[in-house]
Amino acid sequence: MLGKHTLNPNEKTDLKVVYATAGRPGPFEKTVTFMTNIPGHEKIEVFMMKGEVQEAPGAKIAVVPRRVVLSGSERAAGKKQTFTITNEGSLPLVITGIRTKDGKNVFFDGEKEGNMTIEPAQTKPLELQLPGNSGEKEVREFILILSNAKNAGESGLFIMVQYGAP
Repeated sequence: MLGKHTLNPNEKTDLKVVYATAGRPGPFEKTVTFMTNIPGHEKIEVFMMKGEVQEAPGAKIAVVPRRVVLSGSERAAGKKQTFTITNEGSLPLVITGIRTKDGKNVFFDGEKEGNMTIEPAQTKPLELQLPGNSGEKEVREFILILSNAKNAGESGLFIMVQYGAP
């Protein structure tokens, strides 16, 4: 928006154009256009910006598997499951906690045990004892991995544990 909405003949004003790139990596193309009341020139293209925004440095988490199905005897007893956690980012990945979404089960507490750090391009295996569920219905439980990973959000990265038919 111009500093003034209306300009008189031969009057000038400053125009500042900003493209906020935070959280928008990748190619972009933006056009600055004036809307006027001049007949035949209602829309005037002033200039176009084109470029590529580089991704900001940060930690990025990848976990395999993201879904575990427990059925039969594993459903009731639980299971030791190995997950591989990879830092696909350019800065160290710091894991501060691993717990179920409801908070009833805590698998790792960085405050008590010290945070877990995974350097860029490194992978770390992690074995968790998944709890059993002896209910009748199929149930889904979510495990959250809390970290500084920019691709995980504030609530953490979700791993789904599905309890199938008993």
